[in-house]
Amino acid sequence: MKKRAHFIMHGDVQGVGFRFLAKQKANELHLRGYCRGYEQNEIVMELEGEEEQLDLFVAYIQKGVSPLASITSYSVTFFDDLKGYRTMETDIV
Repeated sequence: MKKRAHFIMHGDVQGVGFRFLAKQKANELHLRGYCRGYEQNEIVMELEGEEEQLDLFVAYIQKGVSPLASITSYSVTFFDDLKGYRTMETDIV
């Protein structure tokens, strides 16, 4: 069953390759949505896909996305409604 997951992550997550690697993993798992930095120490992501793939992404987050990143806290909320994302986007250039 497809679901949508909204993530908020805090810690040393800016400028350490977090968004690039998160996008790479999301693409590997066929997840679609976005990953954006909002504050100095905050990343917000929203992903849609199969529930099993989202669970694998949560496990990836828990293991640590980048060796330079340090997540001090995160939250994830799951939703049944989908927004219909067609790609995986980030705000990195």
